[in-house]
Amino acid sequence: MAEAARKRLALALLIVAVIPVGLITRFHGGPAWLRNGAGAVLYEVVWIAAAQIAWISARTHRLALAVFAATCGIELLQLSEAPWLWAARSTTPGRLLLGANGGFDPADFALYGLGCVLGYGLCRPLRASA
Repeated sequence: MAEAARKRLALALLIVAVIPVGLITRFHGGPAWLRNGAGAVLYEVVWIAAAQIAWISARTHRLALAVFAATCGIELLQLSEAPWLWAARSTTPGRLLLGANGGFDPADFALYGLGCVLGYGLCRPLRASA
C-alpha cells in the first residue's frame, strides 16, 4: 500500500474514533461547558482530518487555519436570522454542523483554536510527503 493510501486510512480511522467521542460528550450528560467545549474542539479535529484526507500532501497548518476560518465563519452565521439557516438548524445534522439557533458564543473561537492545535498535532504526522 502506498504511503498516501496508508496515511488516508489512518486519518479515516482517526475520524471514526473521534466522531463517537464527540457525540457522546455532546449528548450524554456532564456539565454543559464540557459537552459544548469537547464538541467544539473535536469538531475541528474531524474537519482537519477530513481536509488532510482530501489534500493528503497539503501542509497541515494551512488546512488547520482554513478550518479555523471556516468554523469561525459558521459561528458568526449563528448571529443571522436567515430563514434557510433556521430551517437547516432545525434538523440534527444542521444543528451539529451549523450550531443551535441563537447559539453564538464568542468563547467558541478559543475552543476552535484549541481544536485546531490538537487537530494539527494529530494530523501533521499523517500528511503524505509531497
